[in-house]
Amino acid sequence: MQNRTLYLLTIQDTATTALPRKRVWIHARTHPNEVQGTWVTNQIIAQLLGTSQMARQLRSGCVFNILPMINPDGVELQRARENADNIDIESNWTAVPGEPEVQTLRAMFVNLMSLPNPIRIALNMHSAYGTDRYFVYHTATGTTAGYAAVEQRFINAVRSYFPGGIRPYDFFASWTSAPSQVYPESWFWKNCGESVLALTYEDMNDASAHAFDSTANAILRGIADELGISGSTNVPAGQERPATFALEQNFPNPFNPVTTIGFRSPGNGLLNPEPGTQNPGLDPRNPEPETRDQITGTLHVKLSVYDLLGREVAVLVDEPKEPGTYNVPFSAWGLSSGMYVYRLSAGRYAQTRTMLLVK
Repeated sequence: MQNRTLYLLTIQDTATTALPRKRVWIHARTHPNEVQGTWVTNQIIAQLLGTSQMARQLRSGCVFNILPMINPDGVELQRARENADNIDIESNWTAVPGEPEVQTLRAMFVNLMSLPNPIRIALNMHSAYGTDRYFVYHTATGTTAGYAAVEQRFINAVRSYFPGGIRPYDFFASWTSAPSQVYPESWFWKNCGESVLALTYEDMNDASAHAFDSTANAILRGIADELGISGSTNVPAGQERPATFALEQNFPNPFNPVTTIGFRSPGNGLLNPEPGTQNPGLDPRNPEPETRDQITGTLHVKLSVYDLLGREVAVLVDEPKEPGTYNVPFSAWGLSSGMYVYRLSAGRYAQTRTMLLVK
């Protein structure tokens, strides 16, 4: 053991008073040669620190504890899977007292689980040799039917934000007869049971690895869905409704191949475009008053994507929407690299923005 420092990053919006926040734990780089798991983690950090609607909602409703590198000795020594003592610390959780890295991680888990807002989701970021991205799914035989259902729900949600990018939940099934005892997830299952969703994520680990931003975005949106933090939903009753009509810049941008587009639709009354936004005026193709249900306050909204020749390549929303803030995923699978235009029309108003697809 060479006693290099382990750095723990905590991300939350300390200006808000929405407590207790839901806690998410993420650690990476247990195995030194699995750098792709670190790259996904770095993208998670970057997106959490960004200005998107998703980032703001997650920082307000959650606290993220992220340990980007759990095995710095092994990384510095250029080991494949071991630490400075030539031990694979991923499988060291039954050892007594265990390697220093495992002792440190275990102490952190014990401390965080004792708080009023303990860990709800714990992700162990790795990368497996090959061209697949997947989560290690623990079957109902090794856990419970209820826990397996939660795993499936979370993994399916993440996959919905990165279509074709992550394998189905049962691509790699573990604990098919009994739960393992040697991994971080084993510690969570033994000590916390169904109260913590603990999963290993495996990214690609070869020359074709890419789209770390899209992977991180999908994971964060899956976390948000599982914890009820954000999504394409209207503002809850009792909260202030948007005062302006606005189309947000997609995130991430540039992207490959999945991004998210946010927009706001205000409550009853005239639509007021947000000052300074691109094309905030009346929609020249619809000069008539907005089509709004005066009882429910819903407004017919259409969100479409066009190529630079003006051809509509995707319709993401085309339905009445209640007043609120919305986040809509867009997958560009099958489209060529280049600039695209997305347009939001709602009643009398329309806005457009551009986004860049880089493959």
